[in-house]
Amino acid sequence: MAEGVIFHYRNDDNILSRMNPNAKLLSVLVFSAIVSSAGSLLVIILSFLALMLAVAIRLPFARYLKESIFFLILAGCMVISAAVDTHNAVFATSKGIGFLAMVLASMLLTDSTMPDDLSRSLGSAFSHVLGRRAYILAAAVEITISMIPIIVDSAIGMFEARRARGASFARHPVRTISEYSVSMVSDLLNKAEVYTDALYSRGYDASARRSIPGYSALDAVVIIIDIAAIISAIIIPRIF
Repeated sequence: MAEGVIFHYRNDDNILSRMNPNAKLLSVLVFSAIVSSAGSLLVIILSFLALMLAVAIRLPFARYLKESIFFLILAGCMVISAAVDTHNAVFATSKGIGFLAMVLASMLLTDSTMPDDLSRSLGSAFSHVLGRRAYILAAAVEITISMIPIIVDSAIGMFEARRARGASFARHPVRTISEYSVSMVSDLLNKAEVYTDALYSRGYDASARRSIPGYSALDAVVIIIDIAAIISAIIIPRIF
């Protein structure tokens, strides 16, 4: 059950999995920044390109669709809200499509990137500014990403256990929420303590310098395109 979340890595040999994590992360940030502020036509074009990339790496759409119901509902709410506010169906639809495209971009990153590879790459990139503290920050990111499936698994397990015991939210909503929240926090603290003890028992040093995945010619091209895209997005609107 812990694998049934949006933030998980799929071991596969494709163009994205061979790229450096920093290059992929930069692309996701630039893509999201442009999509969130672009016009309807550009949003649709960029979303189509992201979809074609997902098809090219054989992203398991059926599996991800089941895990993304929340995002689909949220996108629908965004479309309805924008349509009511602007009375422009095309603009409203593009907002929903753009949001789903950003979610898809995040899926592509997590689907093709191991958390420890991302952590090591981030630590190396920021170490030139923050020193050894960069590796501590990167380790925190890695542990957080690794804990997400555990958190989701605990939440679902507790909910099913309460339902099996006949607990009803409708009869005592406030008490149910408070008891569920307390149980969740207590269980997560226990799991976090076990996780931390396991790391320390293996001699884990969060500030230690670690080897990083190398950069390829493709990474360099992607980074240059990202920089050019974000500069163009800033300069062109000011000119016109």
